[in-house]
Amino acid sequence: MVNFDAKRVTPLEWAGIGAGALAFIVSFFPWYSVSFGVEGLGLGIDTSVSAWNAGFLAWFACLLLVAAGVVVILPHFGTEVPNLAMIWLGLSGLALVFIVIRWLTFPSASGFGGSAGASFGLFVGLVIAVVSGVAAFLNFRSANARTTA
Repeated sequence: MVNFDAKRVTPLEWAGIGAGALAFIVSFFPWYSVSFGVEGLGLGIDTSVSAWNAGFLAWFACLLLVAAGVVVILPHFGTEVPNLAMIWLGLSGLALVFIVIRWLTFPSASGFGGSAGASFGLFVGLVIAVVSGVAAFLNFRSANARTTA
């Protein structure tokens, strides 16, 4: 049985692990919201959907970030992951692309007392994907520098 030692995890790896955990949490936040109201009458609609209901690109991007976090932590539990740096970079890069595409394909509207568009969860998910992607890129670059030296 291999014991997990938190001191052996690099800051870049913590970024990838944390991004995976946060992506799962943020997947339950509102990713798309619609609000419509008539002022003065107290009538209105205010609703939102999480990544799990915002379409394939939203929920699959969250799963990709979670998978990246799992891939990063596996070696610290004794499981060898060949090409870890490249897998991590690919997963986080694909998640980033999926989130941007989902953002661009959301219908948005405003006016006549209503609005619809991307919400808080999508923007936080985008930041998380960028953080994971940057950490993966830096890890990939340092892994290549170690193998060529």
